Amino acid sequence: MIMSLLEFKLKPGKEAALKEVFIKHQILETAIQVEGCWKLAMIAPQNPDSTVKIIGFWEDNIAYQRWMDHPDRGMATDDLAALVAGDWASAAPAELLDVPLAVPGPQAWK
Repeated sequence: MIMSLLEFKLKPGKEAALKEVFIKHQILETAIQVEGCWKLAMIAPQNPDSTVKIIGFWEDNIAYQRWMDHPDRGMATDDLAALVAGDWASAAPAELLDVPLAVPGPQAWK
């Protein structure tokens, strides 16, 4: 199992707008349908600091690559670019992390 970690550094006060873009374009709902995608969540600090992260749990790197290659992956690029502070590469992959241990185990995540 691997975890993807994608961080958005946003313009100040744009955290709620990011959530709305994800809802409008059903980004997480689309990604979860990819074979090997097990769980997805948008996370943010309790004390807002203009960062929001998307975490995903995937069967393996091949499953994550399926999402990277998905034809709908870039559907919200323009909306997202308007919220992000500084340079942003919409095609950039998330950071990938190995998950050597999880409770419950990976079998329960499918």
